[in-house]
Amino acid sequence: MASIQKRNSRFRVRITRQGKSTLCATFYNRLEALQWAKQTEAQLRLGLYAEPLAPAKPHQEVSFDEAATHYMNTHSIHKKIVRSETYRLQILIKRWKDLTLKQIDKQAVLTLRDDLLGLGRSGETINHYFNTLSKLFQMVNNEWDLPIPNPIKGIKRMPPSQGRSKRADIRVERLLLSTCKKLNFHILGSMIKFAIQTGMRRGEISGLSWGDVDLVKRKIYLHQTKNGEPRQVPLSKDVISVLDGLKTMGTNEVFPMSMNVLRNQFDRVRNMAEKDWNETGVNPFADLRFHDLRHEALSRLSDAGLNVIELSYISGHKTMAMLKRYTHPSHQAICNKLDCM
Repeated sequence: MASIQKRNSRFRVRITRQGKSTLCATFYNRLEALQWAKQTEAQLRLGLYAEPLAPAKPHQEVSFDEAATHYMNTHSIHKKIVRSETYRLQILIKRWKDLTLKQIDKQAVLTLRDDLLGLGRSGETINHYFNTLSKLFQMVNNEWDLPIPNPIKGIKRMPPSQGRSKRADIRVERLLLSTCKKLNFHILGSMIKFAIQTGMRRGEISGLSWGDVDLVKRKIYLHQTKNGEPRQVPLSKDVISVLDGLKTMGTNEVFPMSMNVLRNQFDRVRNMAEKDWNETGVNPFADLRFHDLRHEALSRLSDAGLNVIELSYISGHKTMAMLKRYTHPSHQAICNKLDCM
């Protein structure tokens, strides 16, 4: 019998079997978790379920490369974070390709942590490596029945970073848009306007289709979000104007641009804008990321007077702590509110 547990924003499915190892899988969407559970239980009843094959060798000889590759092909591929998790595992395979699983002990993980810190990686990035390794060894223990200790057990997670406070103010926005116009990156220009007005994530914007847009009721419905829960995003008049200009393209996607093209074009625009910036002080285009437009959008909405409930409704943040990391009210806006009291 399958059981589904919600852990933070994820849904973990466990199917216990008498005399055999428990089957586990993790999803970001409850519907996907239910579908996997039903499909797997049906395969078990019909005798069609293919057991994950454990290596036909003593557990002391199983290589990290072998286990990590198997995990990528059977577990990572079903996750929304497949791209980032696969990237981390490939880095670890290069690091530990000549080691067996048993040699990946607590000291090896602590050395990995110190090396990542030396490269300037954030605490959150290091925690992602820890979580990936922990899931890998859970698979080894639960599915392969190999008595290899999980090296992450007992290692304290890194404290969260302070978060970015970078804002793309109106001067930055204007130079970004004018640079897009120079380079004939019209779709990217529309995406920048859209991001600053809605606070949506890059992936949410790229995956947006016209079927998710309701111009009459002035809202966008997002089925898949980072925290696994759908949400609605209200549309300002400026956003509707941007969307009206895109409707004539006749595509199913609102922004017909692949993620790779988006990255390359934004890098070109940012680099050109950084060279064209001629004001004194810190150059705001240094290390500017597309995700900073989300920070700017939420900060502008805060400056406009929206309360935390309204901001979280738009952004999708579940906690005040996360919303605080993304919202940076301007000093002048706070002074203006004080003057109006």
